[in-house]
Amino acid sequence: MPVINFKLSDDAKFQALWALLNPEFNEEGNWTISYGISAVYDDYALVINYETGEFNRAYYKKNDENDMVEISEIIKCYVLDVTESEKQTLDTLRTLNGGTYELVSEVLVNAQENLDKNSDFSAKIDELNETIATLNTEKDSFSVQLDEAKNTIDSLTEENNSLNAYKLNIETQQKNAVIDEYSEHLDEETLNSYREKIADYTVEELDMHLAYELKKNNSSMFTKGENPGFVPKDVPLEGISAILSKYKK
Repeated sequence: MPVINFKLSDDAKFQALWALLNPEFNEEGNWTISYGISAVYDDYALVINYETGEFNRAYYKKNDENDMVEISEIIKCYVLDVTESEKQTLDTLRTLNGGTYELVSEVLVNAQENLDKNSDFSAKIDELNETIATLNTEKDSFSVQLDEAKNTIDSLTEENNSLNAYKLNIETQQKNAVIDEYSEHLDEETLNSYREKIADYTVEELDMHLAYELKKNNSSMFTKGENPGFVPKDVPLEGISAILSKYKK
């Protein structure tokens, strides 16, 4: 391609390119026109090859320092028959693709694959959300059952404590009754020592210990041979009553 040397401006690009594309437009070349220019862009001109009827891109370089324009490459291209709305769509697609239509199909395939992956991810996320919702529902159900179980335990514990308190009260009354049986035969100091530790004995143990205290402090009550006060009872009794029933008070 020939090189034209002259003071170059953007307005002069069209004429410079036209001259480079049509080197035979002279008397010697019989004023032959090979290319017509449809539009000039920053790095290429859209031209039509009159011989083949095809559109081409004539890529050029402009050097303002040397006041030159040089065509570096001419490649075949296509001008599409599209409507205004279709052109807007294509322009948008070209902008999104970095200002070119190259590899658009590959980009779209990759985008579709990403969309499919996103759909799969969305489906998995929805599935996990459903699982979480189910677990939360089960958790709420378990919480209700747990609360009911705790309430039952609290109720049974309270009832058990009440029964234990009632039992303790009855046992304490029985123990006090045993102590009262010995009140006329043992001194208060001895009886109080057992009252203070009344919880440490069963009714039978308390009766046994007090009987021992009675024998230790008043052994004559248990002497049968020479005691004129000994009077056997026809009806068998228990505890201290059984012991004392053998003696006349």
